[in-house]
Amino acid sequence: MRIHRQIRPILAALRSHRAAVVLLMLEIALTMAVLGNLVFIVYGTIQRSHEPTGVAESEIGLIQSIGVIGQDNPGTVAGNLAAMRAAPGVADAAYGSLPLWWVDHNPLFLDASRQHPALHAYEFQGSQHLNSTLGLRVVQGHDFDDGELPDAMDVYMGKATAPIPALLTESLARRLYPDGSALGRILYDGTHGLRVIGIVDHLRGELTGSAGDDDSLVYEYHVSTQDVGGGFLVRSQPGRLPEALHAAAAALQKANPGHVQNKLYTMAELREGYFRSSLAAGRMLVAIIVILLVVTALGVSGLASFWVQQRRRQIGMRRALGATRGDIRHYFQAENFLIVTGGVLLGVLFAYALNLFLMQRFELPHLPAHYLLVGAVALWLLGQLAVLGPALRASNVPPVVATRSV
Repeated sequence: MRIHRQIRPILAALRSHRAAVVLLMLEIALTMAVLGNLVFIVYGTIQRSHEPTGVAESEIGLIQSIGVIGQDNPGTVAGNLAAMRAAPGVADAAYGSLPLWWVDHNPLFLDASRQHPALHAYEFQGSQHLNSTLGLRVVQGHDFDDGELPDAMDVYMGKATAPIPALLTESLARRLYPDGSALGRILYDGTHGLRVIGIVDHLRGELTGSAGDDDSLVYEYHVSTQDVGGGFLVRSQPGRLPEALHAAAAALQKANPGHVQNKLYTMAELREGYFRSSLAAGRMLVAIIVILLVVTALGVSGLASFWVQQRRRQIGMRRALGATRGDIRHYFQAENFLIVTGGVLLGVLFAYALNLFLMQRFELPHLPAHYLLVGAVALWLLGQLAVLGPALRASNVPPVVATRSV
């Protein structure tokens, strides 16, 4: 007996249990809607946690420190950096911004009036060698020339007279100047004029999953001032980051005994801290997904078991008329497939409605269709597994049951 020949009697049987069928389909639809969106969120978080920032992460460490007020700080930022660069295993060092730690996110303007921001971008600023310490790759134009760099105090006080040389990411350059090259252009942040001298391929200030993550610019300045602490970045020689980071910290402390070192971080540790809460939330969402699937499976299995118990005499009559055990099993599997399919189709509408709500409230991206396809396949398989036990019990009902009174 083919499954397609059983469709009409299945539909007739389901019409006699409308309330139970509708409730089960609604349960499956809600599971489908929540499952698709939660899997999308969890997978997106996992993807973001592995997305590169554009810097040489395996070779970069951070020394976060402060200068004590009232304490004699004989060192200077320039002297501290020179001492750190001389430490064993250190390839370069700089003072400034680092992805996933601290970086300004400021409006950019295309004209000096600063009336209408073109967009917002991450501004990485720091001492000479910031670009080489981060390990950025210049793909157009040229890198910084020390002779062009402004003094740090002029930058801090907003007194730089000439536009500050800057590097833009390819993403930022395309968005600011979609119709031409960004090289040589002048743009403005809230304080300075910036002159584009080069383009780097990637530099992400944060990893939020939005297109603006890679909208970044970098500028450097000369430092020679008394040290007041902050973030010192260390670029190690390949494979020597732990050794180089501790050696640089010791050299920094020796160069300036008035320095108080708060913590040493590798980029891997910064990444772990940045995503700690997101991944914890992801694990909670995975637990919710598992609970949803278990509850749905129990609902399918429980209803199928109830129907098997109710239809024992009907099943026995079919067996007496020649239906095989396989026919009985296929009947219940086909019945379950139809119910799950109805729930899945309704769930697609629920899933998109929920996604639209999440897009408006939490700026979540649009839910791709293949997530719904994966969810549908998962629910079809789950339904077949959940109904398998009741279907096997139904197939074992003997024909003699048909002769017994109800």
